[in-house]
Amino acid sequence: MTRALAFLVIAAGIVTLALFAVHDGASVARAWLCAFVLISMVPVGSLVLLLVHGVTGGRWGEDLSPVLIPAARTLPLLFLVFVPVMLFRPLIYSWDMLALPHDVRSLYLNPLFFDARSIAAIAIWSGLAWTAAWRNPLYAALGLITHLIIVTFVPADWILTIEPGSVSAGFGFGFGIEQLFAALAFAAILAPQSPGRATGDLAGLMVTTLLATVYFFYMAFIITWYGNIPDKVHWYTIRAGDGWAVEMLVAFVLAAALPFLAILYPRVRREPALLRIVGMFMLFGVTLHVAWMIAPALGATILVPALLAVGLMGLSLWRAGRVWEIVRGVHG
Repeated sequence: MTRALAFLVIAAGIVTLALFAVHDGASVARAWLCAFVLISMVPVGSLVLLLVHGVTGGRWGEDLSPVLIPAARTLPLLFLVFVPVMLFRPLIYSWDMLALPHDVRSLYLNPLFFDARSIAAIAIWSGLAWTAAWRNPLYAALGLITHLIIVTFVPADWILTIEPGSVSAGFGFGFGIEQLFAALAFAAILAPQSPGRATGDLAGLMVTTLLATVYFFYMAFIITWYGNIPDKVHWYTIRAGDGWAVEMLVAFVLAAALPFLAILYPRVRREPALLRIVGMFMLFGVTLHVAWMIAPALGATILVPALLAVGLMGLSLWRAGRVWEIVRGVHG
């Protein structure tokens, strides 16, 4: 896609979302949060994969770096993407209506503190990306430790504070693994691969994060549902009606079951074209899963504007990544 066409599509997306906002501003604000959570997964996951490679080494990081580095370098743009969430927060979150202890509502869910946590997280991620912390094993290790602390709180801030109830204390860690899962799917689609070892390493990493993601979210469901904890079961009950259970089943099949079965075949692990198809299925399944986590609490009316916002953010970050590649080519 040429630069002029990309800017034209981005402008058209902004105008379309503005028209949606005139009709239903609350739905567009909520849709923007859903799109922000989804789009942030690839750059954050790419950064973490680079940090892991900085600690462990291995040829897989070198094979995937042409995709992971430009994706991670787009992290500062999340500042701009998060601005509408801050501006229209009252249309998204209703913390005063939640049955929470007064100190939690007034201190932890304080709007300024909420914004500060998210901005600090984006700033740290951006700093790690633009200083190339993965090039030094010590800095990479410290970056991973810092990320683990961030991911314990921030994903829960964005998703679980929309409504009462939560899944588990490990929600953030499980979401962090899904970020790696999304980044690997993205790399499978775009990384310059040749048949052989490189695709085999990527396929192995994809299976590992796939199984870990399914384990954390499925086990959280089993413990909460069969433990029959009323305030936490509520999180699942509102996602079981109105077709959302079917949507989640489709997400599981596309993002987990089919990719897992496909990667079992040696030909899929060897052929970049087949692995790209698997990556597409995985990314689509991740998209459905994020929608399942957020949309039932905010209303199905957010789905169409959310798709528009995903396209707008995704194309903007894509162009930013392409610019970084050009700059690196000129100065590197």
